[in-house]
Amino acid sequence: MVVRRLALAWLVVFAVSGAVSGAASANGRPPATSSITFRQGHETDVAVGLTFGLVISHDGGATWVWLCEKAVGYSGEYDPRYAFSQSGALFATTFDGFKVERDTCTFGATPAGATFVSTNTLGADHALYYTAGQHADTMNHVDADYRIYRSSDDGVSFAPTPGQPDGPVSWWESLAVAPSDQQVLYLSGYAYVPGPADAGTVKQQLLFRTDNAGASWTSIAVDPSSVTIAPNSVISIAGIAADDPAHVYIRVSNDDNISTQSIYRSTDRGATWHRIAHDSVPLDAFVVRAAKNAQGKHDLIVGTQANGSQISHDDGDTWTALVDPPRMNCLVENAAGELWACTQNYNPNGGPFDGAGIMKTTDPEAVAWTKVLRYEDLTEAAPCAAGTPQATDCQMMWCAVCKQLGCTPSASYQCNVEAPAPKAGCCDGGRGGTGALALGLPVGMVLLRPRRRRVLQAHASHPRNA
Repeated sequence: MVVRRLALAWLVVFAVSGAVSGAASANGRPPATSSITFRQGHETDVAVGLTFGLVISHDGGATWVWLCEKAVGYSGEYDPRYAFSQSGALFATTFDGFKVERDTCTFGATPAGATFVSTNTLGADHALYYTAGQHADTMNHVDADYRIYRSSDDGVSFAPTPGQPDGPVSWWESLAVAPSDQQVLYLSGYAYVPGPADAGTVKQQLLFRTDNAGASWTSIAVDPSSVTIAPNSVISIAGIAADDPAHVYIRVSNDDNISTQSIYRSTDRGATWHRIAHDSVPLDAFVVRAAKNAQGKHDLIVGTQANGSQISHDDGDTWTALVDPPRMNCLVENAAGELWACTQNYNPNGGPFDGAGIMKTTDPEAVAWTKVLRYEDLTEAAPCAAGTPQATDCQMMWCAVCKQLGCTPSASYQCNVEAPAPKAGCCDGGRGGTGALALGLPVGMVLLRPRRRRVLQAHASHPRNA
């Protein structure tokens, strides 16, 4: 009975995390921006994750090229986590391993192989880390692997960090390097472990810190008297102060077990926590400004898509509502001090929207925002050599995708004739605030490889060290 409950719990884990989809269904999500990643040291190069693929700019957002999901190596309702290294290599988490692109066209395998990677992070010293999430599959001789890996040569090789977190692991949710001390990293996740007698399994929150780049890991206890945790909660690292590795922020989702989120602050490396923000909607748009303000503190901004956004000048003790802010679901600051936000280009429900998928501001008070990326201004699919997925699968879709986005493709695509009807689930709906505009991929492109499904199912009852 315990095994069965644990197997069911694992199915829930991956449904919530967006890692897999057991059903053969098309993407079907409205077009939206999910992530913004700047190239380390060359921040006019920007990679933007979308619900309908990826766009890359090499001129600070003036022009963009589009790659479809298959070119990156994923499909379905999943958003890869990207890292953009100083050399120009773009790394992405996919179902079939940690992929890398070095030519704006082809995402190939890294030494991680086909091991599933749940998250990654890139330090200022160019060290690249990833967390493995490979489940045991005895039929195909695949071993469980939940180790933390590090590369010091731009992803050419990876090795497990000398030390590894103790105890059972079911999922690593987030990993972050302290900007001011590359030896300090924070790691969060959870494990499903046997509960009290006849109680089935329970979700155990995991929070770790290393002060020596992974030579050893220290478990951070989460005191329930100061941090509200529910059975469905997930902890993620929300930010680290630019000048103090002990000053860290976590996000707790579903702390009411359903939908609410909170942000907590610690100034002592996680020994104690203080809640500074709470809302009934996702608080995924959160940033700790790098520069200190006149009061000698870091400004904080927390944004939402539905409940407005706020700024704090005293490290979250008090907040001021922003006037008419964008509808944000991500927020990042680049080295130039610009804030870039994932915003709503359209509203599929017919309500207010921003008219842009990315907006930015240089205003210290985050009041004045400008549009950086409008989906209707896209013109190009990334040109790639024949035989690449981008050339064979993505470029031929561009006329139909662009038509649904409301953009005008370059004349070279010869889209002056009526584009053929997209395949099932591809690009149904209207544009702007009047239609659902659900962009997706053909059903056949969404199916995971059978081996991947077997890996997940076979290991459902065997999380590491459980």
